[in-house]
Amino acid sequence: MTSGPTWKLVNDDSSIDEFIDIRRIVGNQVIRAYLLNGIIETRRVEKIPGKLRGPKNEFKDFAKFLIIRIKKGDSEFKILAETGVYENLRIVGTDSEELVKKTRDEVIKIFTDALENPEENDTKLILSNDSEVK
Repeated sequence: MTSGPTWKLVNDDSSIDEFIDIRRIVGNQVIRAYLLNGIIETRRVEKIPGKLRGPKNEFKDFAKFLIIRIKKGDSEFKILAETGVYENLRIVGTDSEELVKKTRDEVIKIFTDALENPEENDTKLILSNDSEVK
């Protein structure tokens, strides 16, 4: 994982998933939350327990975030997004070093393509057990 700021998801078994903070890459670009509908309708949803810490090691409410897991060919990566940003989504992190090297527009396109075409991208929506996303 990179030496830059990271988000940390502490799983129920105490393992930690790290997400590289990419807010500087994508800025405040928001993605329409209705794009989640296709994933939810096809039941590509998994709920997990966990605790989230932000890049300054501050506690964050994991229920207000979601993870999109994307499989493309041999590669698999996750994108962490904040929910409820004026009923939209805001990308905040990824576990992929490759994604960090991409441009803002490329990251947003990969994220929206995964939401719009969940079967092609083998997309899974990962939520906290007490998620506010319906």
